[in-house]
Amino acid sequence: MGGLLLIKLCLIIICKPFVICQQIKGDGIIFHYNNTYMYNVPYVVYVSKNTEYIMEFAGDQDVYDTPARVTVASDFANRTYPLFITARQQKGVFSWQLPMLVQTPVSLEQFTNISRTLCPHNNIFSEDEDTCDVSSLNTPIVHLTSSSPDPIMVTIMVETVQDFYIKLNKPTNLTSTPSQPKYYFYPFDQGPNRMVDLRAQSIKRKHVCNKELDEAERRTLDRYFVQSNLEQNYGWFSRPKSVILMIESDDDICAVVSIQNFSCPVFDNERDILYDGYYLTMTRRGGITLTQDTFPLGFYIVFIVKTSDEDCTASTGNASIPRVARLLGWDEALSPSGQDSRLKEFRFKIIQTISYQEYMIAAGAALAFFLSFYVAFIIAVLCQRKKSRDSSTESSQSEEGQVSGSRRRPLARRRRAINASVGTAGSSGNGRSAGTTDHSSMSDTESDDFGDNAIREQGDYLPGAKLCVANLSRCRPRVLSARSKMYLWNVLTVAVFYTLPVVQLVVTYQRLLNQSGNQDLCYFNFLCAHPLMVLSDFNHVYSNLGYVLLGALFLVQVWRRHQRHRHHSPHEKELGIPQHFGLLYAMGVALVSEGLLSAAYHVCPNSMNFQFDTSFMYVTAVLCMVKIYQSRHPDINARAHATFGVLALIIFLGLVGVLNANFYFWVAFTVLHLVTCLVMTFQIYYLGRFRLDGAVVWRAARELVSRPRAAITPARCGRCVLLLLANLANWAIAAYGVVQHGRDFASHLLLVLMSNLFLYTLFYIAMKLLHRESIRWYSWVFIALTYSVWFGSSYFYLDLSTNWALTPAESRRNNRVCSLLQLYDSHDVWHFLSSTAMFFSFNMYLTIDDNLAAVPRTQIMVF
Repeated sequence: MGGLLLIKLCLIIICKPFVICQQIKGDGIIFHYNNTYMYNVPYVVYVSKNTEYIMEFAGDQDVYDTPARVTVASDFANRTYPLFITARQQKGVFSWQLPMLVQTPVSLEQFTNISRTLCPHNNIFSEDEDTCDVSSLNTPIVHLTSSSPDPIMVTIMVETVQDFYIKLNKPTNLTSTPSQPKYYFYPFDQGPNRMVDLRAQSIKRKHVCNKELDEAERRTLDRYFVQSNLEQNYGWFSRPKSVILMIESDDDICAVVSIQNFSCPVFDNERDILYDGYYLTMTRRGGITLTQDTFPLGFYIVFIVKTSDEDCTASTGNASIPRVARLLGWDEALSPSGQDSRLKEFRFKIIQTISYQEYMIAAGAALAFFLSFYVAFIIAVLCQRKKSRDSSTESSQSEEGQVSGSRRRPLARRRRAINASVGTAGSSGNGRSAGTTDHSSMSDTESDDFGDNAIREQGDYLPGAKLCVANLSRCRPRVLSARSKMYLWNVLTVAVFYTLPVVQLVVTYQRLLNQSGNQDLCYFNFLCAHPLMVLSDFNHVYSNLGYVLLGALFLVQVWRRHQRHRHHSPHEKELGIPQHFGLLYAMGVALVSEGLLSAAYHVCPNSMNFQFDTSFMYVTAVLCMVKIYQSRHPDINARAHATFGVLALIIFLGLVGVLNANFYFWVAFTVLHLVTCLVMTFQIYYLGRFRLDGAVVWRAARELVSRPRAAITPARCGRCVLLLLANLANWAIAAYGVVQHGRDFASHLLLVLMSNLFLYTLFYIAMKLLHRESIRWYSWVFIALTYSVWFGSSYFYLDLSTNWALTPAESRRNNRVCSLLQLYDSHDVWHFLSSTAMFFSFNMYLTIDDNLAAVPRTQIMVF
């Protein structure tokens, strides 16, 4: 009995390990390995924690010329027991899982069908000899595993990518979802016929790998080399160095397009694309210019559909829905499959951009256009000198045939009469004759009492009284010149200290754009943005050349007129409109500065630096209005520091409007706008003698009670009608701003200033005609050219190809191809026309009162 127990114990000790081993073997993982799987054939397998699959796909030799695309689908994999997929090749490993879970702003979505393209290590356009053995490089091995206790049915298929190599000028269509990104390859070596010839490229690759070629392949290779040698080549300036990728879609689903260099791995998910190449967001349209210097062999184009539209529309959806869901206990609401609703169709095409020779032709044409103004100026100067010499000769001949005594005495009496009238007008204000030698200081305070006090002494406040320029030109010439020069020094100071930080900022933007690859940083017209050297958008920077050249030409014109004025006699300087040459110089400097700042803005245009493009447009508009007002109010003109203080307020309003243009800000600005218009209306109507103080209401009420009919009836009907029309226009602009109250407040502010400048100019011209003042023929030419070119340029300004007030993806919907000389778009045309219009405007302001050059100031009316 004891022996039997001992035998049983021994059998248990001996057999127990064997049983345990059998259990371990029975509970172990079963690996299914097979290397007979074929391309383009779907397979169904069952994966669990005990069953894994290692599937090696093989195919014909031809399939290795294009990359493999792995598609895995399973409706039974869940978040608790996901399915893990690992695909590996000789030089790369890729892994992902099913279901793919994505957190959107409103829910958690899952995708049960995933497709990924494996990196083509054997790219036939590679010149690396390590890739000659294509059979080992492009053989994908897919490993399927899961921790699920129950078998999971999985469908898997490996296929070749069709039309993987993109041909020039050939449209390509594709569809994609967030779980099925796709990418293609564009080679810069398109062959002699500018088309991708895969057969010729494969034969060329075999030749590089020192493989035997049959007779047909050798003939094809020889033909390829002969055509390459016969290809037309006109030198470096004619070789295209860049292409434009144009993408379109018919839906508003947000997507990301990534451009990556010729290397592996290719990043095809939202997180990884930030680390390589360029990328941009788009909805219906996108584009980018790519140079061969950046991508020597070619580039990959990766299409990724985003799981939400937040990055493209800047909207987060209804944020209250998730909060309500949490209150109801639906904390983790799932959308079982968002891939059907996020299916996006793309159409893209790669076109060849212009060559360096065409760059030079278009750039030279713009330069020649603006240099033609210099030629016209030189011709006008030569003609004027010839006319001056002829007139001086005729006058000298006529004087020789006349009796000096009989002709000079009336002239002397006339000059004495003019001087006496001017002197009388001058002595009424300060007790000194206008011809008294001035040894006093040049400070502005010396003439503060010349304007209103002198007029008040003459009793010109009475209705219907005439006010002439002589009444408002009491200021000593040196003080007037010093005041005028302050405009020049102020605008130069502002330009220098404003431009230098702007240039530093935009250079930093350009470097950040090149380093990060984020094309959403700058609002280019990507379909017409031609890079050159360090600039990503050369044409929009270069098209600002007109502001600089025409501004410099205007400075030359002012300098020439200033020199002529210096050579005038003291009597001649007392005739006509008093000249403020410093203000004219300031206008020219403002035009040059506008060109420089606009060019700096277009290095990387966006919402944060848009005020750089408009600041000196504000300055120019205000300076022009001051110039018009100065023509008839020389002494009571605004001081330079006050003018630039107002400009600082305007720029501050523009800054606040760009940062936070909400409804309440629009209402506050509209009130300020209309109050300012009302005050300026009274100032212009009462010829600068209106004072806004606490007693203005009391004075108005007293006049209304004492003389109701006279208080209501306008004393100057023509001026009243013109000012009423101007106020109606401003009310319309203000109403439009309040109704729209868009984000682009800077453009609205520019509209207000430029509209009032145009209205004030028309008011000035109309008042000259009402006072029967003639206008020289060339001034009429400048007037006609000014308004014609301004109205023509406004069309191109409103024809927006970009809009920084929108998201980058929404702005790309407005992108359009180049419309002028293959280098310029509508905004470039706006630069050309607006700079020309401003130049004509400045010449109009410079010459509009030339007819009064020999008229005594006692005969020039104030309005």
